[in-house]
Amino acid sequence: MTLEGRIHRLETSLAAKEKFALWLHRTKTAGGFLPYWEMELKGPLVPFEWFEDEEAYFLFRLVNEVNFTILKSGSTNQDLRSFAHCALDGILRRISRPDQSGVLVPVRPIPENATLVGKYLCAKFKSLLQETELLAAAIDVISGIYLGGEDILFSDTRASLDTEVSNLRATADVFDPLTDWLHIEPLTLKELVPESSIVHAKANQIVNLSRAEALVGCSDLRKFKDALQRAWPELGEGEL
Repeated sequence: MTLEGRIHRLETSLAAKEKFALWLHRTKTAGGFLPYWEMELKGPLVPFEWFEDEEAYFLFRLVNEVNFTILKSGSTNQDLRSFAHCALDGILRRISRPDQSGVLVPVRPIPENATLVGKYLCAKFKSLLQETELLAAAIDVISGIYLGGEDILFSDTRASLDTEVSNLRATADVFDPLTDWLHIEPLTLKELVPESSIVHAKANQIVNLSRAEALVGCSDLRKFKDALQRAWPELGEGEL
């Protein structure tokens, strides 16, 4: 490619990214991610001309992928949290009794079956809390790197994620005494810092999966495979 060709390609890419930024700003004025798509689906779905730019189209897919992930996981995680809350409450009542002041104290010895079930439920709940907080931290990292600090989430998906994290933390606080009685680690987690490797690994997985999806129709299959394998390293060279 000639120098003039490279300059033209760079200028085209910059213009496409500016149009993407305008699209994102406009969509956020719709009142939320769902309201925007409800409005869009009522009219003709015509691809934006800037979709031809690989990086701009990737950003479009990334924004939608992240927001749809929150919408899809929100109700499921809410149901799982409610179930876990009720189940942990049942274990708590099974292995404790109120003392004279009304404070719950553990019965001794704690029944073996209740201990096993309690440890299992605590482990599953902690996994749900950790995955949700990890996703929230990764989304903040993605917003900082790819959108210059602008929140990649819309008002409704941001509210959904914040509520989800808040409710899970509240449940963890309520049942943390249970972990002392069962001699296991607390349900509450240390705050995830954006610089941690686990947060960046999660962010990279989301980003590379979105990039792979954006390249599905690309004539360069190598790019698609590279992005997919970065998202899922367990996929070996011979598996694609």
